[in-house]
Amino acid sequence: MKHNLRVTLPVLTGAAVLSLSAAPLLPVNAAPAAQTISAGAVSQITDYSAVFDTDYYYQTYPDLQASIGNDPAALLSHFIKTGMAEGRNGNAQFNLKAYMCQNPDLMAVYGTDLPSYYRHYITNGKAENRKAVFDAGKGLAEGVLGSYTTTFDTTEARATNVILSASRINGLVIPAGGRFSYSTSVGTRTTANGYVEAPSFASGRVVTSVGGGICQVSSTLYAAMVVADIPAASHYLHSLPVDYVPRGLDAAIVEGYKDLSFVNPYSYPIMLQTSSDNGVLTVSIVKAG
Repeated sequence: MKHNLRVTLPVLTGAAVLSLSAAPLLPVNAAPAAQTISAGAVSQITDYSAVFDTDYYYQTYPDLQASIGNDPAALLSHFIKTGMAEGRNGNAQFNLKAYMCQNPDLMAVYGTDLPSYYRHYITNGKAENRKAVFDAGKGLAEGVLGSYTTTFDTTEARATNVILSASRINGLVIPAGGRFSYSTSVGTRTTANGYVEAPSFASGRVVTSVGGGICQVSSTLYAAMVVADIPAASHYLHSLPVDYVPRGLDAAIVEGYKDLSFVNPYSYPIMLQTSSDNGVLTVSIVKAG
């Protein structure tokens, strides 16, 4: 006797719909109904409607209109296999960069693994009421690839080092394929170079060193890199937690030993922009050409 098994698994398990029974792709504008499959086959089913809408995807990306056309199944397949990894938005209710910027705890875990943010929203984030779109007027400006903001106490000695190191990377242009080193760019940490003594970490202890505080700028930059989908070539965590970014987004700097660096992965130059007014530090990565 042949038995049928009804299986619905609303869990995202990878960057593609996996099916051993050659089941068709799910409807894209509504939650999928349970599908009946043979007991001898297992179908893993994911409802992508939280992050994907056929009409939105088709209208938003002209290159797909030309290469795929208005084919719902092909558009969903592209989104799963390619679009998520490219950081494309699949509907108006989920904006990848907004989800990243407004949930830094996820950035600390997933980094530049872009598909994981979509998976998280489908499986957990939506139910947790996490913000997945920017508030009106709060999105990234045109040409801004990534940006992040932290705060610091302007009355502390470390503020001098935060402001100085931020100013020294402001306006730096990295050509396509060019390498950036934070430690090199901010200069040697000496009093002759303008830096002052302030608290820092060393081997799990709080100590005082010239340049203490520059790691807040490197950490803020690293978070902006994650939003901009720029992988780090070198990146180190502090020996103790910091209070300005979640653990995992921090970027420790020790001259000659630990650095934050990256290679510009884009086909055009990018520029670093910083501001540090009134204890608010913002580092942005923008398209420069």
